[in-house]
Amino acid sequence: MQPHDDINCIIIEDELPAATVLQMHIARFHFLKLIGTFSSSTKALEVLNSGKVDLVFLDINLPGMPGNKVAETIKNSTGIIFTTAYTEYAVQGFELNAVDYLLKPISFERFSRAVNRFLTLYQSNNPIIFPTQNKPAERPFIFVKCDRKMVKIYLDDILYLEAQRNCLLIHTKCEVYRTYQAISEMEEKLPDTLFSRVHRSFIISLDKVEAFNSSYVVIQDNYIPIGRMYSDIFNSTLKANAK
Repeated sequence: MQPHDDINCIIIEDELPAATVLQMHIARFHFLKLIGTFSSSTKALEVLNSGKVDLVFLDINLPGMPGNKVAETIKNSTGIIFTTAYTEYAVQGFELNAVDYLLKPISFERFSRAVNRFLTLYQSNNPIIFPTQNKPAERPFIFVKCDRKMVKIYLDDILYLEAQRNCLLIHTKCEVYRTYQAISEMEEKLPDTLFSRVHRSFIISLDKVEAFNSSYVVIQDNYIPIGRMYSDIFNSTLKANAK
């Protein structure tokens, strides 16, 4: 690979929120070309064996063949960056000649260090490359069923989500979408680095918070209650994002 070449990469991750975070991080590097996201190792093996993959972001706990077994089949010319929620796999990861080992939730700063480590190892005499400021990041989105059709909603447009009786209201900058998904189902789809459940009936976008105390959060003049069972998690999430 030359410094100007695209680096073909794939994600193998069975948790949608974690995969979404990785996609957002990858989009901020002009030279990283994401050619596939896979929820299981078996679906990814054909692409891996094609010889077109330069770098793989590989979860260790996967359905079917676990990530450490997948790593044993990957060609030496392909870089591996492990992603997992469990620290006990770190030593095994480096024994498999992984470029780096990222612990979830993965911050952009930590992700950048791993990518630059890959460049240092795989591109001789190549200077460290930082994210381009010229290419706008691809905006992550979800599709939600509203009024008998699937509607694309960009994550950065969402202010908060509100459960009301048998429906869920998704409040965005421009309008309110009504869907019949359970709030717990939607919570699983949203990355926990961007959203937080603060009440049994509310999920908020963390970067839209204008003020808060122990009882409520303020988002565009809306006072959203904080439930007692969610208070500690919400406070620790804010502290983690402030670092």
